Amino acid sequence: MLRHHLCYVRSCTALLAIALVALGLLAGCQVVVLPVPVTAPALADTTTTTQPVALGGVESLAPLPAAQALAPVQLSIPALGLNLPVTPMGWEVVDANGERTTRWVLPDDAVGWHVNSAGAGGAGRVILSGHQLLGTAPLAPLAQGDVEVGQEIWLTDSDGAVLVYEVVEVSEPIVQTGATAEEEAAAAAYLAPTDQALLTLITGWPDFTTTHRVFAVAELVGVRR
Repeated sequence: MLRHHLCYVRSCTALLAIALVALGLLAGCQVVVLPVPVTAPALADTTTTTQPVALGGVESLAPLPAAQALAPVQLSIPALGLNLPVTPMGWEVVDANGERTTRWVLPDDAVGWHVNSAGAGGAGRVILSGHQLLGTAPLAPLAQGDVEVGQEIWLTDSDGAVLVYEVVEVSEPIVQTGATAEEEAAAAAYLAPTDQALLTLITGWPDFTTTHRVFAVAELVGVRR
């Protein structure tokens, strides 16, 4: 299951793809046009949500190598009583303006995991996106300002391990519609490659339309036993 040693091999190509994926991810909070991945990973059926159970303390954990970091299947923020299913986000290949691209679609009733980002507890950045307006609006609490620095985020992986992250930053709303180069760069900074084990949540803002993006960044603390 989880191991306490770090054997991290980074793929620059995959990391750069993370920033490209999320820059346009929430356009209209519906679909996005992105560069075509070289290969599309198989999407697992991971939509089942369970209530977090009372567990023991948090044991420190070194960031896991990519091969050992599993797909997240549930996100919980205990302070908010928030328990959300996490599902891999799929895409379809389309032609846009004469170019072959992919179009990603956020799930309506779950948080979407960027399949080319890190796995739960893995070295690098786990990226999760969700609607704040459409469907069940799973990340509306982020758009409404309820997610705060210091709160724990529990990320359960497909093997049942509960990785604990702590929120260290919540961004101000960053313009999406008609964004300047500076604003695009500010958004990209929240998705940049990293050696740390981080979790980034992304949603639109405000909670009644989508003209901006909001990001929350959390650091890996350990694993609950």
